[in-house]
Amino acid sequence: PLVLAWPRGIAARGELRHGFCHARDLLPTLLDLCRVEPPTVVAGVPQQPVTGQSLAATLADPAAPGHTEPQVFEMFGHRGIWHAGWKAVAWHQSGTPFDADRWELYHLERDFAENHDLAAAEPERLEQLKALWWREAEANQVLPLDDRFGARFAENAQRAQGERTRFVFHAGMGHLPSDVAPDLRSRGYALEARVLIPEGGAEGVLLAHGDATSGYSLYLQDGHLVHDLNVGGVHQILRSERAVTPGHRRLAFRMRLGPMTLSPAMPGHGRIAVPSSRQASLWIDDACVAEGPCPLGFATLISWSGLDIARDRGSPVSHYAEPFAFTGTLQCVTVELEPQQPLDGSGIARAEMARQ
Repeated sequence: PLVLAWPRGIAARGELRHGFCHARDLLPTLLDLCRVEPPTVVAGVPQQPVTGQSLAATLADPAAPGHTEPQVFEMFGHRGIWHAGWKAVAWHQSGTPFDADRWELYHLERDFAENHDLAAAEPERLEQLKALWWREAEANQVLPLDDRFGARFAENAQRAQGERTRFVFHAGMGHLPSDVAPDLRSRGYALEARVLIPEGGAEGVLLAHGDATSGYSLYLQDGHLVHDLNVGGVHQILRSERAVTPGHRRLAFRMRLGPMTLSPAMPGHGRIAVPSSRQASLWIDDACVAEGPCPLGFATLISWSGLDIARDRGSPVSHYAEPFAFTGTLQCVTVELEPQQPLDGSGIARAEMARQ
């Protein structure tokens, strides 16, 4: 559902609108309501055209039409299209030909819950919608279709970060989306926070990436340095043997990996590079204060949620109440990534063949 309220601009109170709308209609609607024309060029850079339709008329008139243009959908090979009250959808099994997908057809104006598949009863209409899907997909840069999952995230991170292996984050920075956060998957790395611990101690998050479903967090709790490697809800917690004393301190977590091997094939991922071992350690200044093996690690995805410094926004990664803001003074957090470990020659060949 979408709930709108603008007391000085919308006269309607407690009313419903039943026309179709999409998230891409919000921007043109707001621009229309504010009487703003979107610029075509910003700082000499041509802008992409604003897509979607303004729904401003429907806010004043319940009988006014809502979204009337075709609306295309695609995610990891799953496809769908809405047009004129009808919806066609195709569920896709990753790794199989797209031509083998079975399309379903629903008349949403009479069957909003999509209980009755009319594909067999309306084959001509279904073919028209399928052809319309391809046209709209090309116009909206959906093509080429790509049904991979984890590999796509890895490529996105590589495009965003290039060969960068060192990141420095300072207190006060905003939330960092996951796509541009340090990519720790299948590689060794080190997290180091430079802090000032006051007399009486401090607590809170130094760095957290992810949420309750998956991610990692380095934090102080009950005077001790703690790291939680949360892989799919399985918490691997390392806690310092001694407390962190007041003063200027360097608090670090290090992950070291063994040689890389190819995993068995996984649905949606294929065979991926995984380390033969993972060894984690916690450090206070130059002293190792805890260490141990980590059976699980990040290979295909860290989290949909992004990275925070000196707090953990949203659903917390570890066993604390958000935002668990750091109560000491944080200078910065540095993330150092080791170079990607190559597979052996035959392993690389097998990986490339599997992808082809």
